[in-house]
Amino acid sequence: MDHRWYANNFAVTASQAFHQRAAWSDLSARGRLRATGEDRVRLLHAICSNDIEGLAPGQGAYAFFLNAQGRIQADSHIYVDHDHVVIDCEPEAAEALRQHIESYIIMDDVVLEAVSAETARFGVAGPDAPGILAGMGLPAPAGRLSFAWNGTTCVRQGLVAGGDGFWIEAPAREGPLWPDRLLASGARHATAEECEAQRVRTGLPRFGADFGPKNIPHETRQLCAVSFTKGCYTGQEIVERVRSQGQVRRILVGIELDSAALPAGTVVRYQGSAVGEMTSATPGCGPGGKARGFSIVRREAGGAGTAIRVGDTSGAVIDVSRE
Repeated sequence: MDHRWYANNFAVTASQAFHQRAAWSDLSARGRLRATGEDRVRLLHAICSNDIEGLAPGQGAYAFFLNAQGRIQADSHIYVDHDHVVIDCEPEAAEALRQHIESYIIMDDVVLEAVSAETARFGVAGPDAPGILAGMGLPAPAGRLSFAWNGTTCVRQGLVAGGDGFWIEAPAREGPLWPDRLLASGARHATAEECEAQRVRTGLPRFGADFGPKNIPHETRQLCAVSFTKGCYTGQEIVERVRSQGQVRRILVGIELDSAALPAGTVVRYQGSAVGEMTSATPGCGPGGKARGFSIVRREAGGAGTAIRVGDTSGAVIDVSRE
């Protein structure tokens, strides 16, 4: 696959745009729920894995929503505003997450709405991203998952395809205006395929592709989504038991192959034994043009640098954990 694209008659690779300048992509399809009512923060704090009550307006956190068995029902970015909370998630998980949260609303003063259609969202990532925002008269929030408003436009610091970057949210009616604004500002457009390649390159696993409802938080090694001091929440007993009593048998890792091309199969082998399955396999996206992906492997094969094979292709394990 050719991961080069063109804007304003200037050829630049997606990797160059993300790492040397700035690239933008349309993220309007992502799921967004809005919680209002006096009990909104208390309820979300009680059913997600991170500390929401400790957030001030303008701050956010990455969190899992778990079932009683500690298995991940969705991952999310939760943003606390003065009169509401926005819960961002993968598009495919939005409806199931809405139902999951609503199942806990009994006597609580909480109203939950699906609001993805109300706003357009664009991701901007790269070293020039703060300058791109400044040039458009927009704030560039500095705190992790913080956000700020400029009129009806909200800029959120979030995890975008290029790693850390920004989400610009504007009323849906203004959505068609933003591509030209972003191009005029100097950001290059990245296709969905290029964003996916950049996500894999930067080691950012995705719920529904690289981990899912069969996994518990410790298996994902994305423990930035978990507070170990907040007290009780749905699934917390399992999370604490794993933390205090021992290690999980399988863990999420990155896979880098010694080839630009992908092998025919996806089975990951360590010392001749099958230990996992390669997910999000993407050709030529890593440094030196190497293929990359993810896998949940048996723990003995999970150390960074461990030699593995996928089909006939050799490779190595990469640490993609986030504390």
